[in-house]
Amino acid sequence: MKYYTEISHIVRGALRSDKSIVSAYTQQLIEKLSTDGEILAVKGLSDQLNSIGANTMKSASGTLNVSRPIPVEKDNRFSLADKTHPTVQESIVFLSDDNESTVDAFLSYLVKKDRLHDLGIPINPTLLLHGEPGTGKSKLANYLAAKLELPLVTARADALISSYLGSTSKNIRSLLEYAQSEPCVLFLDEFDAIAKARDDKNEIGELKRVVVSLLQNIDNLGDTILVAATNHVHLLDPAIGRRFHYKLELLSPKERERKSLLSALLSKFDFNNEGMDICVMASEGMTGAEIEMATYEYLRFSVINDHTPTYIGLLKELLLVMHPWLSFQGDDSKYNGIHKLKELNTELYTGKLLSKLWDISPSYVSRLLKEQK
Repeated sequence: MKYYTEISHIVRGALRSDKSIVSAYTQQLIEKLSTDGEILAVKGLSDQLNSIGANTMKSASGTLNVSRPIPVEKDNRFSLADKTHPTVQESIVFLSDDNESTVDAFLSYLVKKDRLHDLGIPINPTLLLHGEPGTGKSKLANYLAAKLELPLVTARADALISSYLGSTSKNIRSLLEYAQSEPCVLFLDEFDAIAKARDDKNEIGELKRVVVSLLQNIDNLGDTILVAATNHVHLLDPAIGRRFHYKLELLSPKERERKSLLSALLSKFDFNNEGMDICVMASEGMTGAEIEMATYEYLRFSVINDHTPTYIGLLKELLLVMHPWLSFQGDDSKYNGIHKLKELNTELYTGKLLSKLWDISPSYVSRLLKEQK
């Protein structure tokens, strides 16, 4: 059922006489209906909120501003975060079996959080993502928000961190308080920028106070969903780890994930299985972001120039991203890469495949390899 999440929370809030929940999820429902073009429904719900003074509704915790804007940095007026509404189709991720199990467990935990709350069992809906750049941390945060049908509030590190004494802690507090005021997934990317170890001798005392403030604010988040990501998990303060119930390391995709990713990217084009398998094997060691970038670059070139995409063309683009020293056209040294690829993987880079890559005969490839020996 569409909008089930919002409707169920509205009903729950009504049964508990909690106007803050009712108004917050009604506002979220209005935003989704507006995106879907349901003008009459949007007007009806908006009128009902306005008729009961929803913009200043009282709850046990005080005044709730339903349409509260994202807070801004005090001095430069930069927004502290960006708010988006990801879709599952745009945020599909291809994970290892272990990581997929962890993500499923995290989502199941959140789906059952009301049941846990009713039983008096404390919840800690927090997830720490870490791994090399391009392994899919941001995309996974988008996917989680999409699966939960919640907006994603992505913190802007450049706005959070201020040169003014004490302002960074205030910015963090403002953003986390905002996340508590409405249903959302709060995403703190580049997390090490505000959560570095306090024993780092290169850091000034101000940043150490920021970490203390961050820890205190995370402790007060309650059931707000928090996802943090870092490329440098070793830099994080040890106390940070204890604040995150789930932790997930994202690595470069293995063969199964690479094949799933390439199949999804090429679903509208006719690639034979042999060509697909060669591209999958050749892309070993690439991150998901690198594979996606290379594939889209090649497809854009093919479409713009009215070329039919081929696996050889895609393979060239993947190899150029992996090995900048390669050249398939230009000066006389362009054949230098033939023996290097052969040395990298003798079984994969056969004389037949090398001849297709450089558009020369297999016999010429054989001669070049003998000469280079």
